[in-house]
Amino acid sequence: MKRLRTAVIGLGRAGTVHARTLAALPGIDLVALADPDPAARAAFPGHRTASGLPELLTLDLDYCVIATPTATHEPYALALADAGTPALIEKPLAPTAEAGWRIADAFARAGVVATVGHCERHQAPVAELARRLHAGEFGELWQLTTRRQGPYSGRILDVGVALDLVVHDVDLAAWLAGQPVASVTAAARSLAGPYEDTVTAVARLHGGVLAHHHADWITPFTHRIIQAHTPAGVLTADTVAGTLTHHTNAAAPAAPGVFRGVLAGQTRRIALPEREAPFAVEHRLMRDALLGGADGALVTLDDGAAAVAVTEALLTAAATGRAAAVRRRQPAPA
Repeated sequence: MKRLRTAVIGLGRAGTVHARTLAALPGIDLVALADPDPAARAAFPGHRTASGLPELLTLDLDYCVIATPTATHEPYALALADAGTPALIEKPLAPTAEAGWRIADAFARAGVVATVGHCERHQAPVAELARRLHAGEFGELWQLTTRRQGPYSGRILDVGVALDLVVHDVDLAAWLAGQPVASVTAAARSLAGPYEDTVTAVARLHGGVLAHHHADWITPFTHRIIQAHTPAGVLTADTVAGTLTHHTNAAAPAAPGVFRGVLAGQTRRIALPEREAPFAVEHRLMRDALLGGADGALVTLDDGAAAVAVTEALLTAAATGRAAAVRRRQPAPA
């Protein structure tokens, strides 16, 4: 098997996890790391390091991870697309949907593989929930509820909780439902700076599914929950506990499309298959796609830009007090 030559630019928390994951993954050679901060580079003794992207582009890379601040994603991504170098770009894909679409267009024109690091799709409870929902095991999806709370670590300085946290859940909602978000209502509050620290939103997806989202940086414990309401009951994926629970609906209809109401039934824990850590999964998918495997499991750049577009609509709704439509991607220029 060919070993892929990889590099990481940006050695903050996410970049550090990417670097350590790549260093341990079979079939991968981590050939260089880049960051403008000498202290960040010094944390990786024994690895070739650089202060920026130009040096990395001389190393004949098979793909490069962009884990820099969100505002820098577009110039780095466009440089990689222009060089013909595949990329894994950390979420959010870009600070605006327009920038995300420009990135997507650049890689499409170049015919180069690229993906977005929406690693929450690869959490074991979420992946199993998605598999079962997409197989139709529980019937029609009615509603989704997400809650993503925790303390503020100070690691994110360039965006608020919407682009840092809610962007995960709006991506998960569209992916689980198989439908894009049409409109959003929301409320937000800023407590400690120029960006929002707490957000509550309701999204209406094409097809009618409702998604209720709450995220904040003001909670002294960590909470990561996704609930899917179906005729067969509620499925709860808890990525902190690593569990998937089914609260059954005792009134579930025998025939599809017949609503008999909802009654409390039994609660059962769904066994989860063994699964790698989320960062390892996304790099294995990238590795396999570049080595000739299917790339259908990769999070697309269009998906990443769509998630940013939803967060933009969310912030507009929070600022105006009115529902905001989600901007749709315009056709790429010829």
